[in-house]
Amino acid sequence: MKLFSFLGDRYHDKKAFFDVLSEALKKQFGSFQVEEGQNLEEALRENPNSIVIAKWGLSESGTFWLDEELVQLLTRWAENGGRLFVWHSGLARYPQSYAELVGGRFIFHPERTSVRYFTEDGFSFEIFDEHYFVELRGNVEVFLWSESIFGRSTAGWKKLLGSGKILALTPAHDEEALKNEKFKQLLEKSLNWLLS
Repeated sequence: MKLFSFLGDRYHDKKAFFDVLSEALKKQFGSFQVEEGQNLEEALRENPNSIVIAKWGLSESGTFWLDEELVQLLTRWAENGGRLFVWHSGLARYPQSYAELVGGRFIFHPERTSVRYFTEDGFSFEIFDEHYFVELRGNVEVFLWSESIFGRSTAGWKKLLGSGKILALTPAHDEEALKNEKFKQLLEKSLNWLLS
């Protein structure tokens, strides 16, 4: 299997996201080729099994790095069986069409605080994190919620699109939170759904 990753920005450490992603994939699937994506259009031409986006949508110049044309290419790829994982800052500062594609968007986060993440089946964990508040778009299946002193929000959802799948997770911001054992369990289970 082949996966392209678009990770890290000025607020999020690329290596921390790459390391925890690679570890989860290896644990779940054994052999998995993860390549650092440089250009989304070129990555899509290779028709990878999956694409992971964990970087915010604005380039250093303040323009969208993922423009409308790329959103359309990404949409067609997903509809034709692609598996898209949008993670943490991969939900922030993107065009409306991207929010429609992935099923939601980041609105804001207050200062970092203790955030409890939980599922309906009783699985939960607490980490010091940016508590993302999001707005959902379209038909999605929510499986993860978050709560802190600032309120409650959706923290993870799944979406089917054509013969493809989309996974969205809001945790986690930094290396310490990413290395939390319960977060890693959640990531592994979520990737298993996405890539199976």
